[in-house]
Amino acid sequence: MERLRHWVLTALSLALPAPALAQDDGQAWTQFLAQGPIRGDLVFWAEAQTRLTDATRATQTLLRPAIGVRLGRNTTAHFGYAFVHTDPVSGAATDEHRLWQQLSFPILRTPRGLYVWGRSRIEQRMVEGQRDTGVRLRQFVRAQMPVRRGGKLSGVLFVEGFYAVNSTDWGARAGVDQVRSFVGLSIPFGKQVNLEPGYLNQTVFRRGPDRVNHVASLNLFIRL
Repeated sequence: MERLRHWVLTALSLALPAPALAQDDGQAWTQFLAQGPIRGDLVFWAEAQTRLTDATRATQTLLRPAIGVRLGRNTTAHFGYAFVHTDPVSGAATDEHRLWQQLSFPILRTPRGLYVWGRSRIEQRMVEGQRDTGVRLRQFVRAQMPVRRGGKLSGVLFVEGFYAVNSTDWGARAGVDQVRSFVGLSIPFGKQVNLEPGYLNQTVFRRGPDRVNHVASLNLFIRL
């Protein structure tokens, strides 16, 4: 328990930048993700997200289906598509289409229940009405550990970094794009369903002041 408390405090200290250097916003994000077998080593991924600004208005909806192949017991490659509709508080709405590929793999597992795994993803991003295709790399690392040894309730930490390979005519800027840091709980409902509430910090790096979103995050995961 003491080790978990130390992780939480460390994650929060890394996630929260100095307010004077950033523009802050409160948001709420929900995610639904279902994964399961199709046949043999062939698997599916079905994801939907809704993101609210100031917890009052839907500003972004994301649908992300994929087909995957198991390469090992805990290693999977996915090939997918994503549709992202963004309706900002100010400005015109946009529709984005993404092709994406990712590899999920284990990093560490200990007898005390600590499990760390990673996900490397590359996206090809296309915005309707624009010519350029943006390429973005994403590296995700997640750690999960039971709050009490042998218990079902777990603490969760993850960090995901985003790097834009190129600049585009629709606003993407080459370089480090953003970092997301999450701290929360994993609450099991049976063997196949987990609910994960928590706090997510999204820091978006810009030419002017960076933007920091403080997000109330609720994720529902189903493994079939």
